[in-house]
This record gives sequence, structure tokens and C-alpha cells, in this order.
Amino acid sequence: MNIGSVGYSITSLTFFIFFTILVTDKHKGPTKKLLLAAAFLSSIWSLSMSYQAVTGYDLITPQVLEFIKSIAWITLLLRMLSVAYGLGITRNGFFISIGSIVVFVSLMTLPVLYHYFHDGDTELGSNFNYLLASHLLLSVIGIVLVEQLYRNTQPEQRWVIKFLCLGLGGMYVFDFYMYSDGLLYKRIDLTLWHARGFVDALVVPLIGIAVIRDPLWSPEIFISRKVVFHTTTLLASAVYLMTMGIAGYYVRDYGGSWGLVAQAFLLFFTILSLLLFLFSERIRARWKVLLNKHFYPYKYDYRDEWLRFIRTISSSEGEQSFYTKTIISIAQIIDSPGGMLWLYNEHDGLYECVETYHMPMVNDKELAESSLVQFMAENEFVISVDEFYVAPEVYKRLGCLELPSWVDEVSAWLIVPLIHIDDLIGFIVLNHSRIDNKHFNWEDSDLLNTVARQAASFIVQREVSEALAEARQFENYNKLSTYMVHDIKNLVTQLSLITSNAEKHKANPLFVDDVIKTIINSVDKMNIMMNMLQGKSVNKPFIIVNIIELLHELVINRKNAGVMPAPILTCKDEQCNVVCDREQLFSIVGHLIQNAQDATESDGRIDLILSTHDGWVVIEVKDTGCGMSDQYIKNELFKPFKSTKGGRGMGIGVYEVREIITSFGGKVDVASEVGVGTSFKVMIPAKK
Repeated sequence: MNIGSVGYSITSLTFFIFFTILVTDKHKGPTKKLLLAAAFLSSIWSLSMSYQAVTGYDLITPQVLEFIKSIAWITLLLRMLSVAYGLGITRNGFFISIGSIVVFVSLMTLPVLYHYFHDGDTELGSNFNYLLASHLLLSVIGIVLVEQLYRNTQPEQRWVIKFLCLGLGGMYVFDFYMYSDGLLYKRIDLTLWHARGFVDALVVPLIGIAVIRDPLWSPEIFISRKVVFHTTTLLASAVYLMTMGIAGYYVRDYGGSWGLVAQAFLLFFTILSLLLFLFSERIRARWKVLLNKHFYPYKYDYRDEWLRFIRTISSSEGEQSFYTKTIISIAQIIDSPGGMLWLYNEHDGLYECVETYHMPMVNDKELAESSLVQFMAENEFVISVDEFYVAPEVYKRLGCLELPSWVDEVSAWLIVPLIHIDDLIGFIVLNHSRIDNKHFNWEDSDLLNTVARQAASFIVQREVSEALAEARQFENYNKLSTYMVHDIKNLVTQLSLITSNAEKHKANPLFVDDVIKTIINSVDKMNIMMNMLQGKSVNKPFIIVNIIELLHELVINRKNAGVMPAPILTCKDEQCNVVCDREQLFSIVGHLIQNAQDATESDGRIDLILSTHDGWVVIEVKDTGCGMSDQYIKNELFKPFKSTKGGRGMGIGVYEVREIITSFGGKVDVASEVGVGTSFKVMIPAKK
């Protein structure tokens, strides 16, 4: 295949890919449209040149397209130069510019038309004086415009257009050399003509870098920095290995008796050097800085940095503490090998070092009124210690700042404030970066401030969570204590009844037997409470319980207690058995009876009704007391620590009733009316 055809085909393909990527972007201003047109015309021109190189015919189309392509790039440079000058383009000025370009293109194409229709000579270079002069003039114009564009661009913006100027300038310089040589010797050097295709193909990546750096041009296709880093690393490694491989080949062939030994040594040296490069943190950091500096408009891939920060600070893996992970999550952003975390201690009102990572611990403390703390609290400013010593006026403009002595002792580099809402909860001190010449600028400061605010929120949230967990432990302890007090109160009531009736019935054997049973029952309950306090399991196996026998015992106890009105038992079935904890059932039904007695006047009525219905054993405690409202039943009755008895009740009895009955597989229904009375129905599955 013709080498010229290959070069121009590559150029056509690269410009077409470049054009396709630019088309995907929906933001298309005037400059972007001119760039699209120039890229498209360059692709079409290169394709026509490739066709001409293959066929060997001297066609008019490539010559005309070359003029149009050159004019497109010159128009783009003029547009960019007007922006650099700060000039606006009016409507009339726009049409005048377009008309001038059309006239200029027409004048430039006249030599092509004259040569094609009058000479008819297909040999490249015959009588091309005017044609070559026209191309040479375009090259000179292009070089001048590129130079003016770079010179008149603001210094801080030159990094955006640097590669564009380098690419287009190189293209025009090559054309200038080729056409000046052709004009001098009245023929085009075919070597230069064929090489031109490969030269123009090299321009596309340089223009692509300029497009990526300019946010107004940059397409919406994103190439991850990791992909660029690893790809360039692999390419560089491949080039290095190939170079060293060629060197090893020549060493082997021309090294004499030492050739094979030298080749083996060179191979080992090559692999060892490559491994040192790939696994060196400092070299990798420098390589990343190089890529970020020359290929991206910003130093950081913010999405990647944010995800890494969140992943590091919230990771549950490893043995590192939360404070250590906080230091690492911020230090890794600027390649710092270590740091320390200072937090505010509310008890003594001082800031103290609570954690370090690859930095010595500092025992000094900072007062809330110190210059360092006040400066960070008022300005939320990342302090660069190196900059403070070199240019202290930067910080003096913001307020008074004096660094404590421990800053120099630990060789601190940066001090990052941790602001939560508007309060300084602490700060992080970072060690110098692994890169010796690491430059700290506004972008580093903004990113550190942002992640520091998020880290401060994590720290405050963690402290609040720990305080909440501690409060819940106290709440559980208080709740357990309340249950204990409630059960102890019931036991005290039973024992009080014994002591009040002992003098009168101490000679009665039945009374003595009842006293012994009550004391045994009280001891058992106290043992259960002791086990609960010690965190031991108190669950007892369920047994079959005869409900009729249990209710009879309850009624007798309540009558013996002498509290009025006494419950009246009604059994609608002769045999009712359930599977449950007898002591718990005895206790909760007794509690419901006691509540009914507390709510009912002495001349009222309390009915204890036992029945069965659809596989349920129903125990109903019904009174003619004061009753409860529907709102109270719905919103407060079954909530702990809510009581209608004022200071006399603990407010957990009914809540405990429902919890215990639910554990038996049953349920509790309540019906009440203020001034009429209340009915509690305890339903437990019947034993089949």
C-alpha cells in the first residue's frame, strides 16, 4: 500500500473520531462550531488526499479542500484571538467577516482552477509557483495567528490553549517548510508530502488535550483518571521494556565474551527498575501529579476523591479506630503520610490531641481563646505552615495568627479546621506530602475544607450516637428498675396483709398455710428479680394450667385481703386449661382485679367471668368504676409509664399484662366508658 495513503488515512480517521466525540456535546457555542467545522473539513480533505495517493490522479478536489480546510482553522484562530483581545462581534461585523473569508478563499483557489483547466499536467510540482505561494501564504498567516493567540492570552489561561497552539503551530510550520522548499526548487518533496499525513495525525491528540482543559469545549464523554494513569503507565512500561530489550540485543551481539552475561544483567536490572517504579509510592504520586497537571483542568477527580473519602472513613474493616480513619481519609487526598486529630473537650474547655497516625503525640493543649483556634473558627481557613513562614502577610490580612511551639516540633505542614455548622469542634494537623515539591493552592484548600466539614459531621454524629446509646442503657436500667419497684410494691402489699392479719388469725392453721404459700411465692419472685438484675435468663417452661382453679385462688386471696368490692367469679365452663406460666398469669389477672378495685367505689361491682369461645379461653374482668376515654385507651393505656392513678401508680401494669399475654400467644381487648365502667378481656388459646 502507498505510504502516503496510509498516513492520510490515519489523519482522516483521527479527525473523524475527534469530530464524532465533539458532536456528542450539547453545548455548542460559536467557537465550538468553528472547531467542529475545521475537524470535519480536515477529515474530508485527508480522505481525498488518501484517495489521490492511491489512484495517482491529480484531482482538483483535494487542492480546493486544502484551501477550505486551512481557512477553517484560520477562522477558528481569528475567533479565539478576538476573544483574547476582548472584542465583541456585531451582526454587521459577522457578515463582513464571512464575506471577506469567501473572497479570500476564491482568490486562493484561482491558481488551482487555472492550473487544472489550462495546464492539465498531472505531475506534482509542475508550474505550481502561484499555487505553492498561496499555500505558503496561508502557512505564514497560520503561524502568525498562533503566535498572537498565545501571546495575547492571559498567563493564567495559557495552560488551556498551550497544546492547541503547539499542535496547530507545528502543523503550519511543517507546511511552511514543505511549501517553501517546493517554491524554491519548483517541486514538492514526495517524502515530505507523504510524511505530512502522519504529522497532521499527531495534531489531533494535542487539540484533544486543549478541548478537555477548556470547560466550554469539553465533551460529555468522561475518561477516568485511573484509566489514564494505568494506561499511560502500561504504555510507558512497554516502551521501557522494548527499549531495554533492543539494548540487550545489541549488548549480546556486540559484547563479545561478556555479551550473554551483560544481557542477563541488563534484563534483571530492567525488571528490578520497573518494579521499583511501579511499587514506589513517591514515584506513583509524582506520576499522578504529572497527569493531573498536563491532561486535566483540575487537579482532582472530585467524584473519585469523594467516594474514596466516604469509603475510608466509614469502613468497618481493619483494627484502626474511627479517629485514625478520619485522619487517613483526609491525609490521602494530598498524599500526606500522617497526621493528628485534635478535638474540643467540653469538660475542661480545651482542644487536645486525641489520635495520631504516623506522627508523634502532643501532650500540649490549646485554649479556646488561643490565636490558632480563634483564627480557624473565624475564617475556616486551611493554614499552610510553610506559607505562613514565607508569606505571613497572607494570614495577617485575615486576622492575628500565632502558631504554637508544638507545630514546629512535629514538622506540621497543614492545619485543617473541622467546622460543624458554625462551631470549631477540632482540627487535623497533616504531615508534609510524599512529593517534596508538592504545591498547595486554592483547589487543595477548597477540597480539604469540604471533606473536613463532612468529617466533622461524622465525628459529631458518632459522639451523639454514643451519648444516645449511653442514654438508652440508662433508660433500660430505669425501666428495669421501674418493673422491679412495681413487683416489689405488689409483694409489699401481700406481706402487709399478712402482718396486719397475723395477730388476729395466727392460731388459724389455714391462715398459717396461706402465709407460708405467700412467703414462698414472694421469695420465688424476688429470686426472679435478682436473676433479671444479673442479666440471667428467667424464662420458665410453660405448663398446663387449670384456669378455674387459678381464678378461685385469686378470688379467695382478694376476699382475704379485705379490699372492697370483692370480685364475683362466674364460670360458664366446667373445664378450661391453657399452656402458660402460671405465676405470671396469676400475677397479671390479680393486677387487673386490683386496678378494677382501685377504680371502683366500695359499693360498686367487679365481675370475674370465665368462658370459652372459638378455641379461646376468655377471662373478663368487668367493673362499674370511673372508666376511661377512648382517646386514653388508644393513645396511652398500653404505653409504659402512663397511669390514671397519679403518683400512686407506676404506669406499667397494663403494658406488662399485654406483653405477657402476647408471649402466651393471646391478646387483650379493652372496652370502657367514662362514668360507666371498664371491661378487660384476656384471651389465651385453649389447651386442646
